[in-house]
Amino acid sequence: MAERSKRIAVYDAEKIKLINPETLSLLRKYEIDLSLRELSENTLKAYRSDLYQWWIYVYDFQGNKPVTEIDEDDLTEFFFYCKQQGNNSRRMRRRMSSVSAFFIFLKKKKIIRDNPMEYVDRPAKDTDVTVQTYLTEEQVADMKQKLCDAVDNAVSVSKKHYYMTMQVYALFSLSTMARVNAVGSVRWEQIDYENRTVKDVREKEGYIVDLYFSKEVSGYLQKLYTFRQENGIDDNGYVFVAYDDGKYDRPTNGTLGEWCRSVGEMIDVPTLHPHDFRHSAATILRNNGMALEDVSKLLGHKGTDVTIKHYLKLDTRKLQSAKDQFEI
Repeated sequence: MAERSKRIAVYDAEKIKLINPETLSLLRKYEIDLSLRELSENTLKAYRSDLYQWWIYVYDFQGNKPVTEIDEDDLTEFFFYCKQQGNNSRRMRRRMSSVSAFFIFLKKKKIIRDNPMEYVDRPAKDTDVTVQTYLTEEQVADMKQKLCDAVDNAVSVSKKHYYMTMQVYALFSLSTMARVNAVGSVRWEQIDYENRTVKDVREKEGYIVDLYFSKEVSGYLQKLYTFRQENGIDDNGYVFVAYDDGKYDRPTNGTLGEWCRSVGEMIDVPTLHPHDFRHSAATILRNNGMALEDVSKLLGHKGTDVTIKHYLKLDTRKLQSAKDQFEI
């Protein structure tokens, strides 16, 4: 049975006044629609609570964009945050239902064309609370070795291709610190091997950014490309592909999440989530001396506040060592 869900304290009456005016206007229309259904006051209160908590998060961390510009990547980040804060599967399903119902209303009124919640995976029944994972350098080294072993021990072309793709996905995600939606959209034509960058990647809020990868990842990318060419694997131009309905094509975020969990199981971290690659890489870079401002820029943050609050884990060994110098 799942743990009792922890309440998330993000409600702020003052911030509600500052929520994007377009979003608030649409909420008023939605509330009129709900009132016509003669729902109970408790049900209406639950809907409002879920929606306000979501929009306060958007205000704090996603540029206060209007709800009409929210995509599945934004939603995935919010729901992941809720699970980190202690929401169990039952609470998450209710929260997701509230958000989805609002998008269904917007689509019904032809305010939006697509419901982004259709692309967000729902939690399985009574799954445990997710804990944010920060991979250590030792775990990263173990991950690299286990992935190499999986590729080397594969006995068929399809299995070898599967593990090679998973290997590049994990190391590419860690090296670039890109969000899962951006990673899944990368095409071969965007890769500049000489400068080790991926050009013109569409990130959150429509920003176009460049991603930077290591020499090690460059080598693995080229090996994967050559393997596909030699074995006649048509990837439709995408770096990361999954086989579905008789062909290879861009994977869903759900598929990337499954790959991530498979990698996690290899190193005894079964809760590993795609977003953990960002947190882990940021923490390793920062603890090894990279300037906070540079880490923040690589993550695509507008400032260091979000980086400090949600992406970095303090290196307690260095802190203890610094304290020991003063013998207090």
